[in-house]
Amino acid sequence: MQSLFNLLSYPSKLKNLFWFFDYDGTLTPIVSEPERATLGPEMKRLLDLLSGRFKVAVISGRPLAEMERLVPLKEIYYAGNHGFEIKGPGINFVLPEAELARPLISRICAELQERLGQFSGLIVEGKGLTASLHYRCVAPEEVDRLAKIFYRIVRPHVASGLVRITGGKKVWEIRPNVSWDKGKAVRWMLDVADPRKRLLPIYFGDDTTDEDAFLALRDLGITVLVARGRRRTNAEFFLRDVDEVKSFLEIFLKSRATPRR
Repeated sequence: MQSLFNLLSYPSKLKNLFWFFDYDGTLTPIVSEPERATLGPEMKRLLDLLSGRFKVAVISGRPLAEMERLVPLKEIYYAGNHGFEIKGPGINFVLPEAELARPLISRICAELQERLGQFSGLIVEGKGLTASLHYRCVAPEEVDRLAKIFYRIVRPHVASGLVRITGGKKVWEIRPNVSWDKGKAVRWMLDVADPRKRLLPIYFGDDTTDEDAFLALRDLGITVLVARGRRRTNAEFFLRDVDEVKSFLEIFLKSRATPRR
């Protein structure tokens, strides 16, 4: 794996791009409370410039409506709830199988809020099509006990085949048990937004959920892990943190004659 900055020396490899960005940990630093992860003015300016010249998408585990509020730019694509819902120029899509699970996800959230209130610092986030349990602020000595109770609550629903549990950075995700992830969502967006296959996707992400997109784009585009520490990944390139993402975009926009969409 090599630094993405190396590609700046090869302009021919950075033409006709379709830019995909995860949000938390990629465009904004990870913070203890999800509502505090706001897009900085300089990053917003760079994304605005970028979206004026290229197709740009933000894909996140957050709900789509929240992403529209956090990244208020015109003519970009949003994929919320890990791609279960997608909106953009000419697109307004919700995966039907995921929509069917909405009532169950709501009931599970209510049960979790009722039975896990004893854990200080825990955030139960209902997101409509999915749900998240953020335990970053839970005392480390309480996490094992929390995990046991959490899995005891969700185990019957997982056993029924209706939902599945995935993990991330200090978070457990409850999702509909359907064959859909960020990788499939990105491929779907490419098929719809670029049916003639003229654009090269470039995907930036920091979390385990982004590995599905890295894998899906392995032979199709450029994949970038945003992380300080090295780990096993399907990405081809890396940037160390949000600041390096910002620096790369600044250099790219200043030094490249970028084509219009």
